[in-house]
Amino acid sequence: MDTLSEGEIGMLNDTAKLQNRITAAAVALFRKLGYEKTTVNDICREADIARSTFYLNFAGKKEIIGKILSDVRLDREDFFDDFISAANDFERMWILCNRFLTVAIEFGPELTGALFRLELLQELDILDATHKVDEWMIQLTSNCQNAGVILSPESAETIAPIGVDIAYYTTYEWCKKSGAFPLRRVVRRRAEAVYNVAPEYRMSDEDLDRL
Repeated sequence: MDTLSEGEIGMLNDTAKLQNRITAAAVALFRKLGYEKTTVNDICREADIARSTFYLNFAGKKEIIGKILSDVRLDREDFFDDFISAANDFERMWILCNRFLTVAIEFGPELTGALFRLELLQELDILDATHKVDEWMIQLTSNCQNAGVILSPESAETIAPIGVDIAYYTTYEWCKKSGAFPLRRVVRRRAEAVYNVAPEYRMSDEDLDRL
């Protein structure tokens, strides 16, 4: 395989920085104006770029959202630090789900709700994006069952994806209620109940308050 030259690496880094700048400008406007009311021209002004530059990097607003969802990836250094140092495999399952909750909380209920509406119109696929961690969840669930952390007798293949579904549908409920409840706290308690997590591995009320 050919290796990239320093110049090519520099160009890739510059492109990534530009795309991150455009994304940050877009998210700020989505939160301020709403997704539907934000135009590409608004994003270009906010990011201080030409319209042609925008279209060299993104096909439109939906592609920006797609980038954000794809960036909730598992190869970042901060993810591996948290993942490796987690107390047990159920906490690792929680880390996987929490990455998506973090995006929703950073977006806020109004913008996240707009993305759910786009999904209903089949213009986004948030659920498929969240289920990209299913293979990890199955292995971690099996480990937890063997270690007595998860007490559910159902197979790992059956119950593992439920954690992601809980995060997804609770986030939808959170949007409908305009963020009226603490999203992370409710998802965590529901996941512990559905998986039947042993009492000693459940998060204390004090730790939940810090979520």
